[in-house]
Amino acid sequence: MERIRTNSRKKGPMLRRLEAAGWLCIMLFALAACVRAPIKPQPESFSSLDRLVGTYYFYWYKYPTEHFFDNRETNDDALTDHFVRPEEIDYESVDWHCREMSDMAWCGIDFLLPVYWGAPGAYEGGFSVKGLKTLQEASEQLIASGKRCPRIGMFYDTSTLLNDLRGDPPRGGKADLTTPHGKEVFYHTIRDYWRRLDRKHWAMIDGRPIVVLYSAAFSSGFDQSTFDYVYENFERDFGVRPYVIAEASWKPAKADGYYRWGAALTGPNIDEVAQIGPGYDDRAVPGRSTPIRDREKGRFYEHSWIEALKSERRIVLIETWNEMHEGTDVCESVEYGRRYMRLTRKWAPRFHHGKSTDKTVELEHRKPLPPGPSDEGKEFADAREISVDFAAGSQKGLRAISAGDGLFKVVEAAGRRCIRSEPGKYAYFYFRVPDPFFFGLHEPVEIEIEYLDGGNGDLVLHYDSRDEDAHMGGAYTVGEVIHRNGTGRWVVHTIRLNNAAFRSRQNHMSDFRFAVVGEPVCVSRVVVRKLGKTP
Repeated sequence: MERIRTNSRKKGPMLRRLEAAGWLCIMLFALAACVRAPIKPQPESFSSLDRLVGTYYFYWYKYPTEHFFDNRETNDDALTDHFVRPEEIDYESVDWHCREMSDMAWCGIDFLLPVYWGAPGAYEGGFSVKGLKTLQEASEQLIASGKRCPRIGMFYDTSTLLNDLRGDPPRGGKADLTTPHGKEVFYHTIRDYWRRLDRKHWAMIDGRPIVVLYSAAFSSGFDQSTFDYVYENFERDFGVRPYVIAEASWKPAKADGYYRWGAALTGPNIDEVAQIGPGYDDRAVPGRSTPIRDREKGRFYEHSWIEALKSERRIVLIETWNEMHEGTDVCESVEYGRRYMRLTRKWAPRFHHGKSTDKTVELEHRKPLPPGPSDEGKEFADAREISVDFAAGSQKGLRAISAGDGLFKVVEAAGRRCIRSEPGKYAYFYFRVPDPFFFGLHEPVEIEIEYLDGGNGDLVLHYDSRDEDAHMGGAYTVGEVIHRNGTGRWVVHTIRLNNAAFRSRQNHMSDFRFAVVGEPVCVSRVVVRKLGKTP
């Protein structure tokens, strides 16, 4: 110590001041470097060679008035899973979006897909636009504070293609995306979304913004020109083509990749893009009777991640971050805490680095579980036959459901009152059987349908069966195909089913449907009969 002091005294005052100032600069520089080191600047765009994790972000919640309760009195809980601090949930709250995006980044999620329900001429003042503005402000705040946050893509909820939702004529119809007007509605929805979002927040692959499309069933028609219109006009308006990931129902139109919705229930779904989810339970939603996917304390989610890793796909989409109504959330919740966030944080880095795993997960339930039966229609419990007769104006137990991809009109045709399918690539007649009449019984039944044999095409029966290896655990088992011959006469056709389940697992709580292939068709009567137990 004395030697140091002696040497120091040999230096002049000016030299000692310069030396102290130099050490101070070095220390300040080192401190600044330490502060900055953990935060690397995000690339402007992801590469097609990157392995990416995205998730669907439902930003429509505003406590307590929007998407929390089913009634104005706010005492009918609409959610299966619940936010930890519901009073803080508001799509116009920057703090809420900041917290959610910070949690996503902690999990290793690269980009989020806001579920956009906007359309030209509709919902301009609703959550889609207001919430997107606040989401962008939250992203800017996180970036300014040096925190990482996922980039923002687009999830186009195509249910806005239903005319009634947009206020377009005709009522009950769907947008035809092969027409000039339909193409404009489709493209302008995409264009207006990206115009509202500053480019610095865009989630892009090779400089192209990510657009994920929901089901094609909400359009009455589309073809390759629909997608070409989007690509060409987007490039004209923004100088770059979008990176479109389409739900498989949009095939054979050519997109940049395809995925299949429903992985939280039936997955994992491995297409060009892998889709996974933690489980499914929508019993809190009125009118639903979808099967349930037990989470099995995280085993189903881990099983799905393992399958995504084995697939060697470069993109995995998590279904969903926070859809609390259907219980597909992986965000923090009352029911699961941060368990599914921790599981995501465990597996996302492995996916990013393409690390294989020898781990296997044994599931207790290989297929989704059926929901319990309803007692609605108990007066038909002992009936041997139920029917709906449009010509006679009578309904005895069996219900025809006009909704979503199963819209129909009541018309007069060939001297009879009947229902006629709406034109489109996807058109169905849905029918609901009351549970007390037949819910999971081991008894053969027959379905009798009377239809007008006009036009070209087929009717294809899809029914809820006991065949767990059929589509969606048997909910959409393909039955007989009825060929139309164009005779112009009313024809009665009977189909026998030996493995019907009728557990209300199809869309709209229905039990069977007829897919209309080709031109629209008219139906005047449908009957379901129990044939008695086989020996």
